[in-house]
Amino acid sequence: MDRRTARVLNGVLALCCLTLIVAAVYPFTTASPHSANPSDSRFTVPESDEYRTTGAIVVDGETAFGFEGAVAADGGRYQFVDEGDVRTEQYQASADSPVYSRIVVEDDGRIAHRRQQIQSDTDHELLRENRSEGTVTFIVKGGAEDIADDVAGTASVVVRSLYVTGYERTASEQSGTVVYEPKDGWYEGAEPYRVTAATGEVRTASNTTAVRSATVTWDQTIPAGTYAEFAMVRLTSDAPRSYDLAFEFDPGETTVQEPAWVPDTGTES
Repeated sequence: MDRRTARVLNGVLALCCLTLIVAAVYPFTTASPHSANPSDSRFTVPESDEYRTTGAIVVDGETAFGFEGAVAADGGRYQFVDEGDVRTEQYQASADSPVYSRIVVEDDGRIAHRRQQIQSDTDHELLRENRSEGTVTFIVKGGAEDIADDVAGTASVVVRSLYVTGYERTASEQSGTVVYEPKDGWYEGAEPYRVTAATGEVRTASNTTAVRSATVTWDQTIPAGTYAEFAMVRLTSDAPRSYDLAFEFDPGETTVQEPAWVPDTGTES
């Protein structure tokens, strides 16, 4: 073997070794999260004059965010939001009626701040405050602004949380429903991250991105730009974090009942 041939072979061998090293450190491909789609191609909350909707975000087995909402054709609106230490219910008899809220605060460090927020807002009136075993409940009367958009906005918190992963369209059913499944992968974000153990499905109405239902879970490790970083983060932290998202949207005839905690409107000015 002459010297020139040997140099060429050594160069090829070195290139192969470098390729193997890079493959062991960097993923060959990265995936695009759903958030990278054009705005008109991202999942959205359906639009309807009358509906009931629920959703939840569970992180490592604990509910980080949960909600229930309803909008009725006769104007009734209801919303419940669970943020852990703070739970808020809202009721509105019609689109131009006062909004009544029940706010339950379990964190002592947030009670005074929440009270100050309510009392400093000239559009709200603190009707009642009750304390029981470290929990304070505020009953508040607000203005007559339609909260239908607020219900849809709350629902969008869960729908937009689906954007973390990418999805593959897997089926179109006879009913017109389109089914998407989440994908594992290495994703680019403010920090690179890796999604593993992604399962579940998102169902949208035919030819739209409006989500009718979703039940999706995944594990997320961040940061994870390389295999080495991925392994190190898992060894030195409680990563991965487990996410479990659920969402339901039921359009159609809906009734909203007045909750028992709402004051007698005949005695409230």
